[in-house]
Amino acid sequence: MIHTKRLLVAGLVALLLVGAVGPTVAHESQNVAGNEVTFGGADEPLITDERMWLEFEIVDAESGEPAENLSENLTVSVQTADHEKTALEVSEKHGEPGVYEAPVVFTEAGDYVVHLEGTIDGEAVHTHFEKTVHDRADLEYPSDGSQSNVNSGESQSDENETQAAGFVSGTTVAVAVGAVGLAAAGVTVLLRRR
Repeated sequence: MIHTKRLLVAGLVALLLVGAVGPTVAHESQNVAGNEVTFGGADEPLITDERMWLEFEIVDAESGEPAENLSENLTVSVQTADHEKTALEVSEKHGEPGVYEAPVVFTEAGDYVVHLEGTIDGEAVHTHFEKTVHDRADLEYPSDGSQSNVNSGESQSDENETQAAGFVSGTTVAVAVGAVGLAAAGVTVLLRRR
């Protein structure tokens, strides 16, 4: 009976922990030069007029080990459709091996392309990720009323649907993984009773 309770508690804790992972759905991963590179903002969504951190987590695709000490070998740059690339300072995040960060303050909302270039284990790397930066004023509440909403109802609706879809997707994944964990705990309990 004690084992049953422990397994159920462990399954419940797993469900809660997986549910907390929801915000990372905004991150995107690519296989680059034998490494899994995951990109996203340290805080999501990315917004204007705030210091934001672009993050890259790089792990060996086979071993899962973090790729450490690459700061001097990597460059991160951002660009919009009508601007040249702007290089950012890159450093390894303190206390998180294999995670590299680049600070930036976006002054304009819009779609950006973030480039990661350099070498990993002597192999040349050039990849990019697309990211949308939102106007900070659109997220402020309550609004001071001095700005009029220039977005049409249709584009506002599209943005709301996109945000809702991301939330539902992350929540669905969290619930599904948690349910699998609880089911596994239940099967273990049933097998032990036999």
